[in-house]
Amino acid sequence: MHYIGGNYNSLLRNRYVISVAGAQLIRIFGRSQAWIFLPIFLHDYRGVQFFIIGFLFTLTALISIPVSLYGGNLCDRLGRRKVSLIFMPVGIGIFAILFLAVYLSLSTIILYVVLILSEPIFSIQWIVDNAIISDTVPEAMRTDAFSITRIAGNLGFSIGPAVGGILSEFNISYVFLSTVVSGFIELFIYARLRETNRHLSVGKQSFSFPAGDRKFIFLSLLLASIWFVAGQWGTTLTLFWTSIDHVSQANIGFLYSVNGLFVVLLQLPTNRLFTGIKDHVRIFIGSMTYVISFFALALFSGIIFLVIDVFFLTFGENTISPVTNTVISKISPEDRRGEYFGAFYLISGFMVPMAPLMGTYLMQNFAYSPVIFWGIIAIIGTLISLFMLRFGADLIESKASEIRGG
Repeated sequence: MHYIGGNYNSLLRNRYVISVAGAQLIRIFGRSQAWIFLPIFLHDYRGVQFFIIGFLFTLTALISIPVSLYGGNLCDRLGRRKVSLIFMPVGIGIFAILFLAVYLSLSTIILYVVLILSEPIFSIQWIVDNAIISDTVPEAMRTDAFSITRIAGNLGFSIGPAVGGILSEFNISYVFLSTVVSGFIELFIYARLRETNRHLSVGKQSFSFPAGDRKFIFLSLLLASIWFVAGQWGTTLTLFWTSIDHVSQANIGFLYSVNGLFVVLLQLPTNRLFTGIKDHVRIFIGSMTYVISFFALALFSGIIFLVIDVFFLTFGENTISPVTNTVISKISPEDRRGEYFGAFYLISGFMVPMAPLMGTYLMQNFAYSPVIFWGIIAIIGTLISLFMLRFGADLIESKASEIRGG
C-alpha cells in the first residue's frame, strides 16, 4: 500500500481516508438518530423504566465483545473490504426490522431483540475503519487521519439528531427508516474500495487473542476505564436531560447537534493545541475535562449553560477519541492490526457497558440529588485519570518501541 505523506491536504487526497470519513458521516447521521431517540421512545411511548433501558444497552454491548474479536480476526484473514460487504447488509436488515416494529406498533420484546443485536454487528465496522486507516496512513499522521474521520462522523452527528427531531414530529418510526437508507449509501462506499491489508492471514484461527501481551492488555484496560465517565454521553445524559433537568426533545436534539458541530469546528484546533504533548498527558486532560463538565450538570441548568457545558464535554471528546485509536495502532503489529483492534474492543466491551448501567442505576436511586449522582461518577473518573497520568507513558512508549524494533 502506498502511503500518502505530508499534511492535512495530503490526507484529504488519500481516497481511503476520504472514503472512511464519508462512510462514517453517513453512518452516524443515521445511527445517531436511533441512538438518541430509541431510549426516549422506550421510556415515553412504551413506559420502560430507566434501569431496564440501561440494562438493554449494557447487554447489547456485552454481546458485542466476542463479535468484535471475531470481526477483528476476520479483518486480518479475509480482508477489510470483504468483511464490510458481509456484515453491513445484516445491520441494514436489523434496522429495517426496527423501523417496522415501531411503525406497526409491534411487541416491545421485538424492540428489545433488535436493539440487542444492532450494536454487535455495527461494532465490526468500526474495527474495519480503524484497520483501514492504520493500513494506509503512516504512524506520525494517524491522529490527524483519525481526526478527519471523527470530524466527518460528527458532521453527521450534528445533522442527524436535528433531522431525527423533525422526523419524530411526523412519526417517530421515520427516525429508524432514515438509518436504513443511510446504511445502503454506506454499503455503496465500501463496495467501491480496494483491499488495504497486505498481510492477509489466510491460515489464521478466527479467535486469536494477544493474551501474552501484558502491556497491551493493561493499557487497554486503562483506556477502556475512562469510559466509565465518557460513556455517560448518550443513554444516561439523554434520560437525565429529559426526566430530571426537563429539557425538551427539540432542545436535546439541538444540544447533540451542537456537540457534533463543535467537533467539526474544533477537532483540528484541538490537535494543534496538543502538538508536542505526550499521548498519556493528552488523555489525562481530556478525561478530567469530562469529569468537571459532567459534575457541573449537578450545579447549573438552563439552555445557555448547557451549550457551554456541551462545549467542554466536546473538548474532552476531541482530546481523547482520536489519540486513543492512534495509541492502539502504535502498539499493534502490522500483520495483526485487526486482531489488536478487535481485542481492544473486546476489553473495552467489558468496561464500556458499565457506564449506562451505572449511570441509570445511580440516577434511579439519586434522582433527588444530582450532586450525589454526578459526584460519584466524578470521583471514579478522577481516580482513573490519575492512573493514566502515572502509568500511561511507560506503557505506550515501551510497547511502541518494541513494535518499531520489530
